[in-house]
Amino acid sequence: MKPIRLFTFCVIAQLAALAQQVSGTLLEINGDVSHARTFQEQEWKQLKHVSLTATNAHDKKTATYSGVPLRELLKDAGVPSGESLRGKAFSTVIVVSATDGYQVSFSIAELDESVGNLQVLVADNEDGKPLVQGAGPLRLVVPSDKRPARWVRMVKAIRIVANP
Repeated sequence: MKPIRLFTFCVIAQLAALAQQVSGTLLEINGDVSHARTFQEQEWKQLKHVSLTATNAHDKKTATYSGVPLRELLKDAGVPSGESLRGKAFSTVIVVSATDGYQVSFSIAELDESVGNLQVLVADNEDGKPLVQGAGPLRLVVPSDKRPARWVRMVKAIRIVANP
């Protein structure tokens, strides 16, 4: 990446992260859900956290991440799972967005424990410390992905799109 483009990208990412901090909103879950949610930092800290050890294929670094499983956030928002995941609901897409505009998607089936059982963590800590600026305050950790393309840094929103 050329130096000017890299500098511009870094400035935009920092401004987006700053705007998120100023608003006080850590994470939004919205879209085709029965219970849209907006998490402030204090609310997020009260959620049940789990830990997992994973190697980021980008920098080949193995670390222990702590955060909230994506599937638990989806259940809390009212996204069907398990035996209630049927028919048209199988075409539901989960879109995760970062403050810099980067987006990735998951199918509901690959995340569901009864179908794909993909483990995805919305992490807020790495090796017992808050994520560094430029990676946090939240990031996705997808241990089974061979490429780290869905290890989204600076996660700001999760949008559920039913029957796209």
